[in-house]
Amino acid sequence: MYGRSCKVFCTLAGRTTHNHNLMNQDVEQSLRAERSQHRAELKHVIAMAIPMVITTSSRAFMDIADYVMITRLDIDAAQAAILPAQMIMWSYIVLGLGIVSVINTFASQCLGNKQYSACSAYAWQGVYLAALIAVIGLAIRPFLPALIHWIGHEPSVQVLEISYARVALLTPGPTLAAASLAWFFTGIHKPSVAMWSALEANVVNIIVSAVLIFGYGPFEPMGIEGAAWGTLAGVIYRTLRLTYSLLSSKINHRFHTRSMWRPCWSKTKDLLRVGLPCGCHWVSEVVVWSLFVTVLIGTTFGTVDLIATNTAWQYMRIAFMPTIGVGQALTALVGKSIGGHHPQRAIRETRIATWITIAYMGSLSVIYLFAGQYLISLFNDQPEVVALGGRIMICAAVFQLFDAIGISYNAALRGAGDTFVPSAFFVVSTWVIIIGGGWIAATLFPDLRSLGPWIAASCFIIITSLFLWWRWHSRVWMKIHLLPPDETEVSATASPAAVPST
Repeated sequence: MYGRSCKVFCTLAGRTTHNHNLMNQDVEQSLRAERSQHRAELKHVIAMAIPMVITTSSRAFMDIADYVMITRLDIDAAQAAILPAQMIMWSYIVLGLGIVSVINTFASQCLGNKQYSACSAYAWQGVYLAALIAVIGLAIRPFLPALIHWIGHEPSVQVLEISYARVALLTPGPTLAAASLAWFFTGIHKPSVAMWSALEANVVNIIVSAVLIFGYGPFEPMGIEGAAWGTLAGVIYRTLRLTYSLLSSKINHRFHTRSMWRPCWSKTKDLLRVGLPCGCHWVSEVVVWSLFVTVLIGTTFGTVDLIATNTAWQYMRIAFMPTIGVGQALTALVGKSIGGHHPQRAIRETRIATWITIAYMGSLSVIYLFAGQYLISLFNDQPEVVALGGRIMICAAVFQLFDAIGISYNAALRGAGDTFVPSAFFVVSTWVIIIGGGWIAATLFPDLRSLGPWIAASCFIIITSLFLWWRWHSRVWMKIHLLPPDETEVSATASPAAVPST
């Protein structure tokens, strides 16, 4: 009896051990599968982000290249004029950019939902909006001199600002058309198309700008105006290059780009409904930063402070433009995940992208903190400019980590279609903190000079970044559904060829 009990016990113990081993194997396999999935997601984020970083950085490089060439003219007024003139131009363009930026959101969600024809339909609507905004831009060109005179910089600076801005206001049409097509390619997860078009456009800009600024060959020197013509040539080239790619046989075969060119009011309304808050946010932000640079700093404190801010701004672009590129890639990733009904994957992709941007901008923060004055001196060696610019670079070193967080979570929210509340928060906070806080700092602490307004701007970036972090983690975006239920049901059961092309 005892021996039989032992056998039974040993059998049961063996089975228990066997089952336990099977459970351990299942757990190990599950962990390995999870690690493999995370590595694949990391690789996918990086594969999407690298071309977008190059794309957005190339646009910043276009402006920086112009700025470097302008510094070779040995005219301080040109250095002071180019950034305010560019900001006047961007104050108009960004309304359209904000609207067409959500082509990335809609194209990526349609891609995840297998609505391939709809992807290209949204791109075409962006091109039509670009044409409309270009026509309106031509109508406001005659008012530029009055606006620049109202800003009130020194007369020599005003002349150059008008010269640059008059040409720059010809760029909204091709800029927005190119952006619409670039965001289409990003949304369908082909960011390399947008990247190569941007790089090629930079080559065109450098060649044309150099020839016209300095007057090579049969051309007379045009100075700062030549830089504006070079930018126009670059963006026109990019528009034509992306249009060629859009109509190519390979893209047309899957996305029906040649048959989806007709205007579609319902899709235009989609872009306006989701994109208009982004446009208003971007307009407010650019107008605020324009007032910040041109009035709060340039008019209040003078040309030296304006040059210091302009020079520091070039280095800030090196930091935030690549981060915006990662953000644009993240918007496409989150959009596709949500369109394919995988919100948890969107959360993981957002976490990965955020850590990438924090690592990048954190590294630059260290450089800006300890080598700020040296970096400023590479553009302008006036001791007063170097000292003031170095202190502004310390502000940049402080707020950049928060900026990385804010850009990442804002991009993720845009991929989910959550644009209204974040945009409303931005509009209010930019005016209250940057303009209101900057004016208070300039009035109460004039000895700080332009550093006072920059401290207020740093507070703005920190506060808005923390808000966007909270907004994403509140999971409100999970309740947003951009694609109509009837289209979702059709796409879930139909093959790509069976999806309606209208």
